[in-house]
Amino acid sequence: MTILKVTVEDDQVGLLRKILQETSFVKNIEEEYSSHDDSIDKQESSNERIKNLLNKAKEKNLFADIKDPVGWQRELRKEWDRDF
Repeated sequence: MTILKVTVEDDQVGLLRKILQETSFVKNIEEEYSSHDDSIDKQESSNERIKNLLNKAKEKNLFADIKDPVGWQRELRKEWDRDF
């Protein structure tokens, strides 16, 4: 018999448990909670990446050529309002 350890995000534990319970060859499921929350570190790095991307976009002034923002949005919405 082999023991396999898997690290899973807290919000996905229930789904993985359900999948494993439905598998005939899984004999036992044990849970162990980590004292250090790595997801916080991942979240911070994701937030930093998003912040950096937004700053780069701001520097490029992407929407400077749009003279009438309301009209521009109206034109974009027409694509979704068409009857097919």
